[in-house]
Amino acid sequence: MNIKPYLSQIQACNPLSQHLYYNSEMWVKYKFENPNIPTKILFITKKYPKSISRENIIDYLRSPEKELLTGFLMTMIWGHGASEHGKMDNRGPYKVNIMTSDIANTYNVLENCYTALINNDIKSAFESFNTMKKIKVNFFSKFLYFLGRSLNIEKYPLIFDARVASAMCKLNSIDNGIFNILTIAPGQKYVSYESYMNIMHELSISNIVDAEKIEYYLFLNS
Repeated sequence: MNIKPYLSQIQACNPLSQHLYYNSEMWVKYKFENPNIPTKILFITKKYPKSISRENIIDYLRSPEKELLTGFLMTMIWGHGASEHGKMDNRGPYKVNIMTSDIANTYNVLENCYTALINNDIKSAFESFNTMKKIKVNFFSKFLYFLGRSLNIEKYPLIFDARVASAMCKLNSIDNGIFNILTIAPGQKYVSYESYMNIMHELSISNIVDAEKIEYYLFLNS
């Protein structure tokens, strides 16, 4: 993938400032099956009543008072949010309720993910989400990214969703018109995610630009 024609635009990107807006009332009023969720949702919505940024989540996960479940919920709220004038995904609370309905499994998944990333084992962190319902790589890669950045992993995980996957295809295509009849989605297996990470970090090194800036540029131009 050749990003040199867009390098000045990529360098100018500031992914940490990306705020996504959400409906706090919708999240607070939802009847979650997991009794540990509502108090954490209240904490999040009081601290960030209208929007959450990437930097907010990374800073929280770096803080002494961090809780993995709260960081995960912040990530899911952010991931289901929208840009200032965009359209929110109102299915967020419903999906998160299914993801977290098994209390013990929820904590096991997040703890296993955290332990794996501390050991720089991204494959095990990725596969820890195999037992969580209703979540795919487009959402759990967001948590891998935030947690990896908070741990200062050198080759940190990156967000891999449909918009990023689509933009990657467009940059490599000679006929973008074909994307009007196609739906592009990221591969769900670790081998696909590993290939994606390798491509992005190799581009980062060869072009002397942060990998997260490339990901954010692709997201903005999908």
